[in-house]
Amino acid sequence: MRRKRPIYAETYLNRRRWLLLGLLGGVIVMLLAGGWWWAQRNPRPSAKRYPVMGVRLDQTSDYLDADQLRAGGVSFVYLKATQGASFRDDHFATNYQRATGLTVGVSHYFSFDSTPQQQAANLIATVGANSGTLPIGIEVAYYDQYADSPPPAARVQSALRQLIALVEAHYHQGVVLLGTPQALKTVQNVAPARPRWVISTKRPKQATFWEYATAKLPQGHSQQQFESAVYTGSRQEFATLQ
Repeated sequence: MRRKRPIYAETYLNRRRWLLLGLLGGVIVMLLAGGWWWAQRNPRPSAKRYPVMGVRLDQTSDYLDADQLRAGGVSFVYLKATQGASFRDDHFATNYQRATGLTVGVSHYFSFDSTPQQQAANLIATVGANSGTLPIGIEVAYYDQYADSPPPAARVQSALRQLIALVEAHYHQGVVLLGTPQALKTVQNVAPARPRWVISTKRPKQATFWEYATAKLPQGHSQQQFESAVYTGSRQEFATLQ
């Protein structure tokens, strides 16, 4: 004759099953919360080693709030002005005027589809006299179809040299080349004495600026995320860039 299980045995198993499911759910929630926190945090490099922090802004960001940035530990800001031969950042002029109390730099996104002369003309027409006090940034990135099929390195280097010469001749102001380690390696022989802005989650071996994350500021209460960077030298050395 088959032995009957006590009624309470089934109840115990159900309770145990729900307890295990509850514990598993709790662990999943904690992992998700931890992942969200990790994604939102600003992994700012040592403030003692890198005392000067900055951010980059373009029209995809909110309008610049200088008080918010300073409260968040920001000392300098780079504002995107142009891209290629025709694109102009809609927020540039307003953000430039709002950057009170911050050291300002402007930047241009280099294009493989237009001439250096066209790009320089677009930058100069957009920026005018509002070129900031930091070296003018020129960002090099392999966008769209060029990510899989880059243009010849020699052609990129030649065009970039021409653009740098045109910009420096007009503004009598140095430039800084921005990009990932891979992109900057392609143009490492272009203006080698000019500073580099390296975009990498890992600390670069050599860089004047290191863009380490896109995240909230390490201080303050803003939920906005910024492309955050540090100057790799001292405050005194940073002052000589201006």
